[in-house]
Amino acid sequence: MHIEVSASDSAQVALATQQGAYEKSLTFWQTLRIFWRSTLWIMYGQLVVFGFGIDGVIAGYLLSVPRFRQDYGRSYIVNGAPAYIIPAGMQSLYNGISQLTAIIGALATGTLADTIGRRPTNLLFCLISVAGVSAQFWSNGSLGILTVGKAINGFSIGAWLIIGPLYASEVAPLKLRGWLTSITNIVQFSGVLLFTGVIYAIGAKDSKSAYLILFGSQWAIPSIVILTIYFWPESPVWLCRVKKPDQAKAALRQIHGSNSGIDIEGIFAQIQETIAQENATHEATSSASYMECFKGTDKRRTLICMFVYGCQYLSGIIFVLGYQSYYYQLIGYSAKKSFLLGMLNNAFQFVANILSWFLIDVAGRRPLIVWGQLLCAVALFIIGGTSLPGTYSAYLATVCFMFVWGFVYQLTLGTVAWSVVAELASFRLKSRTQGLANFVLCLVQWVVGFTFPYMFNPDEGNLGGKVGFIFGATTFVGFLGVFFWLPDTKGRTSLEIDELFARKISARHFATTKTSLEEHAPEE
Repeated sequence: MHIEVSASDSAQVALATQQGAYEKSLTFWQTLRIFWRSTLWIMYGQLVVFGFGIDGVIAGYLLSVPRFRQDYGRSYIVNGAPAYIIPAGMQSLYNGISQLTAIIGALATGTLADTIGRRPTNLLFCLISVAGVSAQFWSNGSLGILTVGKAINGFSIGAWLIIGPLYASEVAPLKLRGWLTSITNIVQFSGVLLFTGVIYAIGAKDSKSAYLILFGSQWAIPSIVILTIYFWPESPVWLCRVKKPDQAKAALRQIHGSNSGIDIEGIFAQIQETIAQENATHEATSSASYMECFKGTDKRRTLICMFVYGCQYLSGIIFVLGYQSYYYQLIGYSAKKSFLLGMLNNAFQFVANILSWFLIDVAGRRPLIVWGQLLCAVALFIIGGTSLPGTYSAYLATVCFMFVWGFVYQLTLGTVAWSVVAELASFRLKSRTQGLANFVLCLVQWVVGFTFPYMFNPDEGNLGGKVGFIFGATTFVGFLGVFFWLPDTKGRTSLEIDELFARKISARHFATTKTSLEEHAPEE
């Protein structure tokens, strides 16, 4: 089956095909040299994801700050000695509340981004974030107020995970699309890395600044965006979808500047042709709904996106990334050394993030995620096994494989998932599909965040590193799912991806099937 294009203007089809062939002919570095200006605008749009990185680990890392436990917790006997802890119930609530509100934020963003645009939606949630962080900063020992503040900030967390990758997938040229959508992960991970660096420097202090500075760090990016977002160009894809072609062309000129190597009319034709074909397929106008995501070929695309995002928090990230410093202290390391180990592990993961940029367009999306899930499952089972003896050498092996897991995860699923979800969704339903994928991500994150303290904490399940068995099993299920369902979108334009889904090409043949656009592409 081929998508019919007879209703489209022949000149527009020719321009769109020519533009697609031109972008395919460029190397990565040629594309970066030509499209450097749009790259910077995309990176600006990804800035807000920095806050998600901090929010995702703040609960676990605050538990490793002795003064925070003293000011917000209660006295408890651990291994025969008095200590301060945060009760598991409050941990679960504080750890999971922002993921719960992020679900609402994600679904609201899917609608808002399509209604008022990407730029106003981003501004709105930055303002909400500033309010939520303010409540956390001035909670003054009250776990209730602290939790309310984290809940408010959660609305923005859910929105930011859509805005950054959404804008990148709509603006990025073909050869940079994988990289610019996958940098979502390194931006959020930069938040984690900076956060662990600050904790290492001040976390052991016996003063309120040991945690107040951590709360305040969440203000930085939203404040910068609020002050500068006026200059950020609106998405030309959204402007075309709401039938504002002149504004779309103006946005394209602002995004790309006056570079003679960039054909604004060609890019505009490509956007218009993709939207025209999608609308013709759906027999619809510019309006879209969440229900449409579960109809026809979009159902398959939506379910794959939801599954891939769900795999992230079923892969053990809350343990290895969020609770690692607390775990190091529970197995005998000092607060200072646990912060150092956490920072080193995060540094290794940061390097893996960068390496994935080069692999994503060499190895492809599917191989990295599929085999990455299998390797992560093996590492988690080993972590569980080495946690059983309770000896120093066994714990040392556990820590080593936590480093191995972190490196493999960030090299594969942790980074590549953002590209996959951004690329698989159609232009027409992109914000809705990403909203649903983020709904699943935040829901799974909330369920895992809520139940994890009951499994892990010394005053509850006391599993410690043995949670590796649980996450190893869920990660293996993720491996089976992506092996059978995940297609590879490497090197495919949006029009080609639409056609391959319309033809119901299987996941394992997606990369090798020739499309009609390739068959009719002009000879070089």
